[in-house]
Amino acid sequence: MDIAVLDAIQQHLRTPLLDQIMLLATHLGDLALVWLVAGAVLVAQPRYRRWGVAVLLAVVATAILGMFVLKPLFGRARPFVAYEFAGLLIPPPSGDSFPSNHSMVSFAAAAALCCLPGKGRGVLALKVSAVAVACLIAFSRLYLYVHYPSDILAGAVIGIAVGIGSVWLVEKTWP
Repeated sequence: MDIAVLDAIQQHLRTPLLDQIMLLATHLGDLALVWLVAGAVLVAQPRYRRWGVAVLLAVVATAILGMFVLKPLFGRARPFVAYEFAGLLIPPPSGDSFPSNHSMVSFAAAAALCCLPGKGRGVLALKVSAVAVACLIAFSRLYLYVHYPSDILAGAVIGIAVGIGSVWLVEKTWP
């Protein structure tokens, strides 16, 4: 089923415009830069400092968990390798496929951001934007044929758990 979804995306959604959008989206997730910036902006504001720390903790924890524990443990070949896909739009990523670190980190940061207090328009817009960007980054990894849907799903679930756990840890230990 994983490969059927990837092939359907390639056959029915691939266009030059979406190619450019998905390249931009995936680069938002490279090195978790968008999430590190979001965390740093929150840390710089005393009112939101603890949530900024939680975002940064979630990003670092999921990156380490994915790169040094889960990917080596599962060792799943990326779909473009397993199915000899020649249409990559990005340089071939190194490392294993499962789970998607882009997805894990993005959903961890988005989950932490969704724990921000307040119900004003600005906070709500930040929460909705964080989830939308996480979804876009995750989908870009499918579109670019560098992850299976199950890599994305597992990354999202693990990321959400780590993001919520990071907020909980920071709230319990914040002076």
